[in-house]
Amino acid sequence: MFRVTHNEQSFFRCLEPKMSPSPSRSRRILVVLGVVTFAQIAAFLLLRKHVDLSTLSPYFSSKLSSQEYEEEILANSSIIEEVVQRIGTFWSTSNQGLPPPFKFNPVDTSEVTACDGPPLNLAGVRELYAYPTLPSRFPSPVAGGHEIIGINGSICFTSTSRYGPYGVKSKETEWLEVKWGQLQQKCLERNKHRYKADGETGEKKPRQAVVLRGHEKFKWRPNDFLYTRSLITELSLASGGEYEIIFMIQLNGHEHADLTASDLQNSSIVDPLKERYVPAEFRDLVIFFNTNVLKDTYPDVGEWSYTMQSYQPVQWLALSRREFTHFWVIEQDFRYTGHNYEFFNSVGEWARKQPRDNLWERNSQLYFPAVHKTWDNFVQIIKQNTPFGQGVLGPRPPPRTEDYTSFEPAILLPSPVPKDWGVGEDADVISLSRIWDPVGTGWVFETYMKVFPPDTPRRTSPPNSGRFSRRVLLLTHEEQVKHGTCVAGEATNPTTALHHGLKAVYVPHPMYFDEDIDHKELYRTFNGHEAGEAFDTTKAHDGMAKPGWIRWRRLTFSWMNELAEELYKWWIVSDGTNENVHKGHSGQRVHGREPCFPSMALHPIKDV
Repeated sequence: MFRVTHNEQSFFRCLEPKMSPSPSRSRRILVVLGVVTFAQIAAFLLLRKHVDLSTLSPYFSSKLSSQEYEEEILANSSIIEEVVQRIGTFWSTSNQGLPPPFKFNPVDTSEVTACDGPPLNLAGVRELYAYPTLPSRFPSPVAGGHEIIGINGSICFTSTSRYGPYGVKSKETEWLEVKWGQLQQKCLERNKHRYKADGETGEKKPRQAVVLRGHEKFKWRPNDFLYTRSLITELSLASGGEYEIIFMIQLNGHEHADLTASDLQNSSIVDPLKERYVPAEFRDLVIFFNTNVLKDTYPDVGEWSYTMQSYQPVQWLALSRREFTHFWVIEQDFRYTGHNYEFFNSVGEWARKQPRDNLWERNSQLYFPAVHKTWDNFVQIIKQNTPFGQGVLGPRPPPRTEDYTSFEPAILLPSPVPKDWGVGEDADVISLSRIWDPVGTGWVFETYMKVFPPDTPRRTSPPNSGRFSRRVLLLTHEEQVKHGTCVAGEATNPTTALHHGLKAVYVPHPMYFDEDIDHKELYRTFNGHEAGEAFDTTKAHDGMAKPGWIRWRRLTFSWMNELAEELYKWWIVSDGTNENVHKGHSGQRVHGREPCFPSMALHPIKDV
C-alpha cells in the first residue's frame, strides 16, 4: 500500500555509503529507516481508522478501497490540471457550446432479435450519446484516419455520455445482480439461426471471440467495470451474439502452480478462484489457465511467459472453441473512447477489402494525412518504391535445413496472380500497429528465435492487440507442438502469416500526437526516410526501434506511451464536477464543461 516515492529513493541513495560505513553512520541510517517505517505504520493505522477494510471485495486485493480510489482521483486532479495546462492549449476539447448530444447506435439491428440487458434502475439510462460535432480547433489525427476505415470522425463523446449506460453516475461500483455470461448466452440463443455452425458454409455470419487477457493480481477499479460492461453490451448484446466476450485469467501465484487443465475444469476448484479474483458480475465469463497448462501443451517450446509467448493461451483456447472464426485479443489496459461495435466491425470490414499486392509493404509504414494527402496516394507511393519483384506476395517460409525439413505453407502463390487477389478475403491477422521486419532495427527481441534457422523471415507488431483467425492460431500451435519453434510473442502471429502466405493487415486507425511539430519531421522519425524522396519499402523499418523511438510516447497508441493515459485520465476525471479542472479564466467554476473526444484507441492505460 505504501510505495517509496522518487524523492525517498533519492534520499536513500544519498545515505548509501561509497565504502563500508562506520558504526555510528550505520546507526544513523537505521534511525532514519526506523522513523520512516514508524511514519508509514502510523499513517496506515490512521487510514484504517476511517476505512472498513473488511468490507472490501477480495479481488480488490485489499489494496484499493473506494476511499483510496477517491484519494487517487484527488491526487490525479493536480496531474490532470497539469495536462490541461500543457496540452489543453494545443487541443480545444470542451463540450461547451456544442449542440445537444444524440443517441448513437451504429449497429444494424434489422435482423437482430433484441436481447436483454441489465436492469434499467442500475444506470438509469440505456443509450449511449454522442455530440454531433467536434470541439472547435480540435486537431486532426497525425496518422491514420476515421474516414479511411469507415468510422464517424465528426462526432465526439464525453465520459458521461459514453459511459452513462454502464453506471458512470451510479453510486454502486458493482452490479451484484447482473450475470453477464448468462445475458450473452441468452442473447445467442435468440439469434443462433443467424450464425454459421462449425464447418458450415453459406451466407450466415461467422462469430468472433473477444479475449480479455488478465491475471489474478489485477486490481479492479471503477473504470474497469465501466469499460468491460461497454464491451459486452455493445459487441455482444447489441449485435445479437455476433461477438462473445471471454476473460482469460492467468494464475501466476505459487499456490496455483500445480493446477492442471482438468483441475481448471473442476467447479469445486474453479468457483472459489472466481470468488477470490473476479467481480461477481463477470465470473461466468472467466477461463483460468496457468503456466502448467502451457507447459503440458507446448513442452518442447521451453518458454511459456507472457512476454515471450503471449498467444499460447489463445492458441490453447482456439483448440476447443471451434464456433469462432476469429479471436480478438486485447489487454485490460486498452481503451476505446467511441462505440466498440463501430470500431471492431469497421476494422474487420476494412481489412477484408484490402488487396494483397504490396500489402506487407503498406503494413510497414504509417500513413500521415498531412504528408501523403490521400490514402490512394499513399498506396501509389508504396507501389512506386517497392523494387520490382521484391515485394512480399505469397508465402515466405523458413529455409530448410537438416534440422528443419518438413515445413509446408498453408497457401501457395497462385499462377497467374489475380489482379485483385485478397479483396473480399478475411484477414488472418489484423494488427492495430505497424507490421514490420525486425531484422536490423535494434528491437529488443530482434534475435529471439528457437529452432528456426538463423535467416528465417520474420515480422513483428507490438503491442499485443489485434484479431487473429483460428487458422493462424492453430498453425502456430501445430508448429510449436511438432517442432518446438517460437519467436517473441509480438512477432508470433505476423511471422506465422508470413511463412504460410496468409493475409495480414495493419489497420490505419486514427492516432493523435500532442506536439505542434513539422509533419515531415514526424514522418522521417516514424517511417525512417525523408518525405518525398525515394526509398526501398523492403528495408524501411528503421523508425520503430532507432533513436527516434522516444517519440512513440507522445502518440495515443503504442507499446510505451504517456499521452494515452494522460488524455484518458483527463477525460474520466473531468466530468464537469472537478473543481480543480473546471475553472474559467476568471477563477469562477464553469458548469458542464467536459472534454469531448472523437473515437480513438488508447494504449496503454495502466492506472485509471
